[in-house]
Amino acid sequence: IEVPVRPGAYLSAGAAERFLFDGGDYDHLYQTLLGVRLRVPLWRDRGFAQHDLARARALADYNGAVSDLITVMQTVRREVEKAYIDAYATLASQEVSKRALERFQVLLDQARELSRLKVVPAYQVFPTEMEIALRLEEEEQARQVHVNSLIALQKTIGDGQPVALAYGPEHLVEIATGLGDLLPVDTDDALQRRGSFLRLLNHIEAARAELALALDDRQPDLSLNAALTVRGESADQPLGWRSHRDDELLGGEVVVVWERPLQYRAVDSRVSRLRGRVAELKEHLQTERTALLAEVQSAMEAYTSLSGRLRLLEQAKDAARQTVSAEDERFRLGEGTSRNALDAQKDLTTVLNRQASAAAAILRALADYHYAAGYADVAAP
Repeated sequence: IEVPVRPGAYLSAGAAERFLFDGGDYDHLYQTLLGVRLRVPLWRDRGFAQHDLARARALADYNGAVSDLITVMQTVRREVEKAYIDAYATLASQEVSKRALERFQVLLDQARELSRLKVVPAYQVFPTEMEIALRLEEEEQARQVHVNSLIALQKTIGDGQPVALAYGPEHLVEIATGLGDLLPVDTDDALQRRGSFLRLLNHIEAARAELALALDDRQPDLSLNAALTVRGESADQPLGWRSHRDDELLGGEVVVVWERPLQYRAVDSRVSRLRGRVAELKEHLQTERTALLAEVQSAMEAYTSLSGRLRLLEQAKDAARQTVSAEDERFRLGEGTSRNALDAQKDLTTVLNRQASAAAAILRALADYHYAAGYADVAAP
């Protein structure tokens, strides 16, 4: 039985029972040995170095597993956020198609009434009927796309429960138009929150501990050993406590042991491999830093550009609605054609779809920005 003793020794105790067929003056002899040994490493494994290094390596491996968990959590969060954005984007597109169909239906009713009153020719009704059929198909397509986005969101969440959106189709644009400017990201702080970067740091710590362990294994084994032995004998039964062959019951020794292999090829190869591993991981750290900076810059550039586009689309929406009102009025007065009114309606639909698409793209860029910044609102474990 061996136990470590601080600050750096190993205390062992043992027992043995021997049966001697030739016991000198006796035909046979039972011999009992009890011993205690103290071993103090003076070079390799000095001060429990190998135990501490093995513990450091295990702790780095544990922290690396935690970092993997953080990476997965951050990735899942971004995927769920984008899945929700896609669901609201398809809901907004479905609503645009629905409102467009309602406007085209009003225009069709007007065209039929004006044709009946001989204000416009009968052929003015046909383009409107065609557009109604197209809008019905478009609305069904938008509905199917929205249903698919909800299924994809349910799959991403992973709980198997149907998803019901808490807000209406206008919520997407309202959020996007109410956002402000993004704050600059401190790269070093963001890296310390990113699970992928923390994982590399922990892998480096594990490799360094492994390297230090290999370097310690390369040292000669020099140790101080002190031992005390108690011997007892009996001619009749085991576990004797007397000495039959001499008067010595106690024995001891104090020795210094030094040993080393003739060559260190296996250890040297291991040291070389681990040094290369540490250097490789350091390069990965720099790559991760560069990638994070690019992600932040890309997300901020997309966010800024899309925010400007959304403001322009808001202006275009107002102009398109005014155009729709004007063309409807001209058509009712018989001064315009149904095609002009239809084109104005389609232009408005196009602007509304582009506005919803831009709002969704802004929120996706915002999700990428928060992911790249390591989610500053959530403390890393």
